[in-house]
Amino acid sequence: GVGGTMGMIGSIVLPQTASAGIDLSGIASSPETSGTGSLADQLKAFDGSGATRVQEVKKAQAVSPTTPIVSSTPKVPPGVASSVTRTSTSPPSLRKAQLGTMSRFEDQLQAPTGSKFKTLSISFEFPSDWLQLDRVLGGVEFVDQRNGDKLYVLRAELPPDTDLESVNKKWFGESVFDPRGSIARGINIDEYRVISSSLSSSIGVCPEGVCTYPRRRLAIKYATVTGNGYRVERRALVDAYEVDSVAYMLMATQNAVKFEAKGRERDTVEAMANSFRLER
Repeated sequence: GVGGTMGMIGSIVLPQTASAGIDLSGIASSPETSGTGSLADQLKAFDGSGATRVQEVKKAQAVSPTTPIVSSTPKVPPGVASSVTRTSTSPPSLRKAQLGTMSRFEDQLQAPTGSKFKTLSISFEFPSDWLQLDRVLGGVEFVDQRNGDKLYVLRAELPPDTDLESVNKKWFGESVFDPRGSIARGINIDEYRVISSSLSSSIGVCPEGVCTYPRRRLAIKYATVTGNGYRVERRALVDAYEVDSVAYMLMATQNAVKFEAKGRERDTVEAMANSFRLER
């Protein structure tokens, strides 16, 4: 990754009321005529990350509005982070958490090719008023429409002769921001740097009963350039597990100013990363 000092720009406006668990299937395919513009335009004004996904969803719906679309296992080079693939086209389980301010997402993902596991169980919590972007395409992605903060769930094959605990922390940045991966598609990444890494574990259900799963937490500094040419400093927390030499990662992003202020907004990002569970 490219190092260097990164200034802090950008801001986040105060939250507004929005519906929980909204899916893009409810968005009109024709352009909006309101003064705020389309959802894609609103997201592009923050970091350009939402426009491409919105267009992909519209194209998918245009193929057959009544037929659910299921993505196959992403065809990307080994080591490149791409969106995970859900095993069902049915809506994921969403239930209230934290007195309604957060929603708990529960679903099944495709296991790695050749794995003895047929599916993997995933769960995490996210703000109830965030918009779900990737359900129709089979992935897991949410956005705060007010400021462009995002939550992604990604997968990437680990390098040979490494595991989640031994792989160099720089690999996570290279994997996540690879131009061929899901995050860099539609976003101009200016620079990034993995600034910290720590190891821990969580206890969860497994075929043998109850197991301890290694997990890894990373902090990343990065910057994007919007379609209007503005440079936006951002921060991200990545929480990762490993299944059969594949890293499964939840990545929660936030504007750098709010993150470094260490207030309620940063607490929300940390809560999302802390809540991530992946079980066999």
